[in-house]
Amino acid sequence: MRRKFSPVEIAIGVLIAIGLIVSLRVLFIPILVLGAIFLLYKFPPSRWKKPSIPRGAEKGKTKNAKFRVINGTKDSDKDDFPKYH
Repeated sequence: MRRKFSPVEIAIGVLIAIGLIVSLRVLFIPILVLGAIFLLYKFPPSRWKKPSIPRGAEKGKTKNAKFRVINGTKDSDKDDFPKYH
């Protein structure tokens, strides 16, 4: 069943609507700016996108470096242990 609103409920609803409209008018620019930022974040322009690299080009680009040991100049004293383990 449909409920009918009393005149007091209608007056309160109208006052709430007026208050929301006035507060939204004050907050219109910040809401607009935040909405634009969100839309640019969600759907960035094509000139901001990074160029895609074809899948075959990635494999030939990197080289595996060979492991090399660089000889130090420290004496090979066996009595010279580190202080901390």
